[in-house]
Amino acid sequence: MFSINQRAVRVVKEEILPQAEELNCRCHILSNGATVVDMGVDAPGGYSAALLFIKATIGAMGHAVYGRFREDGLDLPSIDVYIDHPQEACLSSQFSGWKLPANDAPSGINPIGSGPARAIARNDIFSQAWSYKDNHHETVFAAQTQRLPDEAVAEDVAAACGVSLENVYILAARTGSLAGCIQVCSRTVEASIWRLERKGFDISKIISGMGTCPIAPPIADECIAMDRVNTALLYGVTVRYVVNCKDEEIEAVIDKVPFNASRRYGERFADIFEEGHRDFYLVDKDIHTVARYEIVNYASGNQFSAGEIRVDMLRESFGLRG
Repeated sequence: MFSINQRAVRVVKEEILPQAEELNCRCHILSNGATVVDMGVDAPGGYSAALLFIKATIGAMGHAVYGRFREDGLDLPSIDVYIDHPQEACLSSQFSGWKLPANDAPSGINPIGSGPARAIARNDIFSQAWSYKDNHHETVFAAQTQRLPDEAVAEDVAAACGVSLENVYILAARTGSLAGCIQVCSRTVEASIWRLERKGFDISKIISGMGTCPIAPPIADECIAMDRVNTALLYGVTVRYVVNCKDEEIEAVIDKVPFNASRRYGERFADIFEEGHRDFYLVDKDIHTVARYEIVNYASGNQFSAGEIRVDMLRESFGLRG
């Protein structure tokens, strides 16, 4: 069985660290030997850094490219991901399931953890939803945070994964940074495969998944940034799955999974986030989904779709004028 951490560490060592300066990133070796790569906290980061951030957090188990989102007169850049092992790449790795301690950020938003380290630690319900467990002596962790992770964070990751501190690699970016916005908007298959599992679909029957999401405009205000990236997912994403099952299995869930089937549909994410005291782990779990689903059944050749894109919600959240 492949090691998702081995693949991710290779991305960090061969593609990120050697060209950190060109990527507008900064590398820090902590006093305990762990490595932190600033990809959008104090360093500017950018488009190239974002693609590598995504590649590392899905364990190089897929492909991310830039495209265009065109819908009802709106024309925006998009981030498109193609993943052939979405169970391991997303549930076991990319999902932001690792709760980090509060770090007194001025916005009051607690940091969020993700990445291949979760596939070793399996310390959250999202990673435990799939049977995969990784075993590797090095690990990659990702932090969505306003402050660079310190020695204490690295020690927690090392202990949870049973690895030496010098073998811990942490990538970090603010939500509102360019790399931060893009990597969150890439979480299309991630959010939707969790929704499919929660609604009773047998995710072992998923062959491949892909998703496209408009890239939320970067902004220094983390609260506005959090609203923008999540609005992009809830109201702007289309995911497309290839599965191998009976048509009846798809028909049983297809109308239940898009965001327009949620009790919170039509609400602004900013309001839902405030209701959850700006803590992503307290926010209503019924928002863990995306706007639109398309599922092709390999067994029958039939395609099923449900959900809708809401350009009006995107315009409002993104601050688009004209």
